[in-house]
Amino acid sequence: MARKHEQANRQEKKRVFRWFVSPMEERAWLEEMSIQGWFLTDMRMGVRYEFEKREPKRTVYEVERFDLEKNPTRKEIQEKSDFMDMAVETGWRQICRDESMNYYLAKDWEADGSNELYDSPEDRVRRVERYGRMFSGKVHIILWVCVLMQGLAFLFWLLPEEGEVGWFSAFDMIYTMACLVFCLTLLCWKERYSRELKLSLEEWRVIYGKKDTVTKFRPVFTVGGLERYLERRSASGYHLKNMRVFRFVFTQGEPEEISYMLDTKYLTNRRRKRAGGSVFKDSRDWEGRNNDWQVQSLKEAEAAGWEFAGAVECRNILYRAKRGSAAPINDTGGIRVTSAIGGQAVMILMAGLLGGIVGGLIGYFFL
Repeated sequence: MARKHEQANRQEKKRVFRWFVSPMEERAWLEEMSIQGWFLTDMRMGVRYEFEKREPKRTVYEVERFDLEKNPTRKEIQEKSDFMDMAVETGWRQICRDESMNYYLAKDWEADGSNELYDSPEDRVRRVERYGRMFSGKVHIILWVCVLMQGLAFLFWLLPEEGEVGWFSAFDMIYTMACLVFCLTLLCWKERYSRELKLSLEEWRVIYGKKDTVTKFRPVFTVGGLERYLERRSASGYHLKNMRVFRFVFTQGEPEEISYMLDTKYLTNRRRKRAGGSVFKDSRDWEGRNNDWQVQSLKEAEAAGWEFAGAVECRNILYRAKRGSAAPINDTGGIRVTSAIGGQAVMILMAGLLGGIVGGLIGYFFL
């Protein structure tokens, strides 16, 4: 009898291995699990969730991080205790924490009450700053490791030829590249956390919820090709929600005949030349972030009946309108290349080219 009871208890618990990049996606998933009757009881290593089966009930979750600075002040030491007291007073309870000092809190969902631990923009901004310091600290450590590795590589380079260790150069290059890729990944996570943690869960669902969207990755290099691709998608019932370089997010709906038009600084200046006006030119705008031409583009496009659909890299503006309802302000189609590469990418490419030339000259004359 005791063995059967023990077996029944085992069936009421389960472990799920899952890894989240988005903190809001994690919260939404935990809430969905509670609706199904599975409630979080423990968390390990950021990936192993332990659940217990109980009566289904909608429960909202929140995640907070409590890691102290290297030289904490008295206020920072006391902050966690004060925060937990405040959370308990507002109905939240601590469920568990993981090895990275991430604390999981929960409360029953209230139809007419607040379901957010941070219910003001100011509090959310302070939390974003706290998480931002975490990511920045990790990036700084990795960059200093890269500097140390380059220093060791330089010392090996100074060794006499008979003492040269050839394998270390290859190891140093691969290790440093891996560290830099990880740094870029951390910075991307930092940006995502900064963007999402400023929102409530319901706001996040409206903006970033993926249940009603489809993401497509497609390299489109010409203006005409981009316009035709989006028109075909609209005719199939997929309408553009937002876009990045070669990434398109669509919402599904009724098929419609939609026309798209891409406008750029070059095209805006060409129209102004034809009208006898001055062109937009800023010699100090190396990165292409001066938006004077975009303001002019919006005025002309909206006057012609076009609706703003999105902008990419400060270099392209995409407009849409029902077929035949707007007058084109540029030549339709064509093989003009889309401005997919931003000014920063060009600067990085030029810096790499210059570094290659300098490195080649050093190698030719000194090695």
